[in-house]
Amino acid sequence: MRKMKKIASLMMALVMVLAMSVTAFASGETPDPAEESYTITINNAVDGYVYTAYQIFDGDLSEDGKTLSNVTWGSGIDSTNDELVAALTAKYGSADAATVAAKIVTTEDAAAFAEIIGTYVTTGTASGNSSPYSIAVTDPGYYLVINTTVPTTDSAYTDYILEVVTDVEVNPKAADVPGFEKEVGTTGGAATSTDYAIGDDVPFTLTATLPQGYSAYETYKLVFSDTLSEGLTFNEDVKVTVGGVEISKSDYTYSYDVTSNSFTVTIEDVTELAVEGVTIGAGTEIVVSYSATLNDNAGSVVENDASLSYSNDPNSSSTGTTGDKTYVVTFTVVVNKTDGTNALAGAAFTLYTKDEAGNYTVVAGTFEAGETTTFNFNGLAAGDYMLVESTTPDGYNTAAPVYFTINAAVTEDADSETGVTVHITDIDGFTTNDLTTTVTTTVVNNAGSSLPSTGGIGTTIFYVVGTVLVLGAAVVLITRRRMSSEA
Repeated sequence: MRKMKKIASLMMALVMVLAMSVTAFASGETPDPAEESYTITINNAVDGYVYTAYQIFDGDLSEDGKTLSNVTWGSGIDSTNDELVAALTAKYGSADAATVAAKIVTTEDAAAFAEIIGTYVTTGTASGNSSPYSIAVTDPGYYLVINTTVPTTDSAYTDYILEVVTDVEVNPKAADVPGFEKEVGTTGGAATSTDYAIGDDVPFTLTATLPQGYSAYETYKLVFSDTLSEGLTFNEDVKVTVGGVEISKSDYTYSYDVTSNSFTVTIEDVTELAVEGVTIGAGTEIVVSYSATLNDNAGSVVENDASLSYSNDPNSSSTGTTGDKTYVVTFTVVVNKTDGTNALAGAAFTLYTKDEAGNYTVVAGTFEAGETTTFNFNGLAAGDYMLVESTTPDGYNTAAPVYFTINAAVTEDADSETGVTVHITDIDGFTTNDLTTTVTTTVVNNAGSSLPSTGGIGTTIFYVVGTVLVLGAAVVLITRRRMSSEA
């Protein structure tokens, strides 16, 4: 019964009102029954599917193309199969095609019929594997149309379509696949792209949302795969939650490959999970979370890919695949050292960042004094900073500390070479180039004041003035003595 239920769950559209004389539902012009050539067109714009039509009921089509009489079993099933005969007899009291058809009068009846008949289809006519999909059949009747092949990416086996043939067009619903999203950042601030600094532990989440058709599966497999860039050091702290509740490590398989810096988390059968307080079904979120440290190999944009492999056919172990990615951005501050006109060597700088408590701590090493005149501070996150000249070139005044804030908006951009667009808010005293992660400033050292030296003109002046004063005093003394003697 479980296997039959899986078949029923695949029903996409049931267009079936049968009686001893069956009225056909069709689109387009009424065909000439003598021609006995009909077309089933499936309007799916996605390439890679194969649809197969199995004739379930055969009969005589009336001249007006609306009535199928003298109903018999079609060529698409094995009506002599003992299991089928037993199932039909148990349900309808008979395995006779006309008798069964007469009892199928609603879509619910058709669904119940499909539960039984879907397992016993044999010979069918297949479409091509690209759109538009067209199946030509040469017999009037009722056909079960199944998508027997699907693309491997972002796809799933859709439902059965039970149609009455003359010429028919079918608009199938979208493939019922799980949702999948990779995000970076903490809860409430998680996004596809954001910024962090080298040395930060960066949190990631992979979220799979079970599809609407989940209940059709007797087993449902999920495989999360994540490949980290060389700029990320995996912390191997994976945990898995189902409906917000963390599950035991025994409920899934985890493996990490150090060579490729990638890991997988495999849940062999979601239907077997028992999570306290959680009813697993369509819409349930299964989340894999982990962290990685941004290391010195990180460039300005660190891309990180993930994929989800999932069951996509209730009747087999076939799987489909979907994917998503995140981006982590780091910023660079470039400091050019000058004397106001020319590049100036001999300085050293230390960069500090301000934490939430308002305290400044070193975030990048001091550049030693030497011939360097341009200083690059890489791997920075958005935030508040203080740039301090820790060594001043000889003969120059120390520059005042420079305080600045990096504000930036980082958004995913499929058309960008790096996958993201970065807009940095203008910073006073800095040059910001839009769509880059670099800001640039110039720090000027002014020359110190020049003081007189001990061997210079200053002491000579003192000597001359002293001599003049001594000579003047002698003249005054001699003059007074002469005046006294004459008196």
